[in-house]
Amino acid sequence: MPRALSIVRTSVAGRSTRYRQIEPTAGDRPLLLVHGLACSSDAFLPTLEHLAEAPRGGLVLAADMPGYGESEGPRQALGMASLGEWQARFLDAVAVERAHVVANSMGCQVALALARQFPERVASLTLIGPTTGDQLESPLRYALGLVADSVFESAAYNLTLMRMTAQMGARRYLASAREMLRDHPIALAQSVQCPVLVLRGRRDWIIPDRVAMRLAEALPRGQFSHVSRVAHAIQFDRPVELCERLSAFIAEVEASSADPELEETGKTGHG
Repeated sequence: MPRALSIVRTSVAGRSTRYRQIEPTAGDRPLLLVHGLACSSDAFLPTLEHLAEAPRGGLVLAADMPGYGESEGPRQALGMASLGEWQARFLDAVAVERAHVVANSMGCQVALALARQFPERVASLTLIGPTTGDQLESPLRYALGLVADSVFESAAYNLTLMRMTAQMGARRYLASAREMLRDHPIALAQSVQCPVLVLRGRRDWIIPDRVAMRLAEALPRGQFSHVSRVAHAIQFDRPVELCERLSAFIAEVEASSADPELEETGKTGHG
């Protein structure tokens, strides 16, 4: 039987937070999904639905960050470091000590901030189409890439993105985009000590190969892989392949953590 996928509310830092969860039926380490700019946990729905089809597995969590989706937020937009700290407070609220983290787009910067500030909470990172602030891409390049990318996304994702963006509102969107651009995760990459898998869709017009590969190379335990026939939203348009890649990566991470000699090996890459 499929596992239950439900919508739950809790309080994080004194504000109401909506999140989706899949109940655990095994003792696997929890999985935390982190959405990007102008998104919400809705951006992970196809992946969540696929994970719920598995009869066994660990707890899966995907929260709307403050000011996104249906979660309350402060009047001002939060920066990447503050959102990373918020993810740690969310894990506190749901009594999770440590998780494998999967993020998309700007959510990758949030996930990297979480790993830098609270390394004990993050077992691994899987970064899908990671943005990297304005260190390697200008605001204009991002904007043009966003327009071009929509041509290669599914109609279902484009409609979902339009709805999530309207939910956020133009003022918070622009303020959050400024915070995203100010954050430079490549410059801070050496502080991230957990294993990291960087994924980029070959049709992704928002994040060029050179950017995703530069991030993977800067991370002490980073590796890079392409996903064919998909653009920026791999988690929405190719959930089955994402879950297969994720399962293999997490199994590798868990095996290496159980065997210190394996953990000492260098970077690896998958085609």
